[in-house]
Amino acid sequence: MTRVLAGVRAHSNVGRHEYPPVNLYVNNHDRLLTLEAAGLDPAKIDVTVSGDSVTIRGVRPAEAAPSGENFHRRERPAGQFERAVQLPFEVDPSQTEATYEKGVLSVRLARPESQKPKKVSVKAA
Repeated sequence: MTRVLAGVRAHSNVGRHEYPPVNLYVNNHDRLLTLEAAGLDPAKIDVTVSGDSVTIRGVRPAEAAPSGENFHRRERPAGQFERAVQLPFEVDPSQTEATYEKGVLSVRLARPESQKPKKVSVKAA
């Protein structure tokens, strides 16, 4: 059994330093970053945008064992966390929005107009 689980772990792209896990979606106008945030108080999540990076900080409270029970296995981490994600362009902080729904933090990171791709028309000579 250990051999089977070791193989699964070896192919995972989520390490213990990459907590909580994030997904980053891209298009030509902005980025959408989603972060697994189940059990967090949205009022206690700090999102900071600076240049071409976004940093998310928070605290996941420790879960107490029910009365008369002891943990047999404890996999859900608790405590402070910080995730910093480098983006391929600078972000317009005034156009950044964060929402929390069903345990997922979504951060819409707008690209400044000056850095958005522009279509160039080709004229016949």
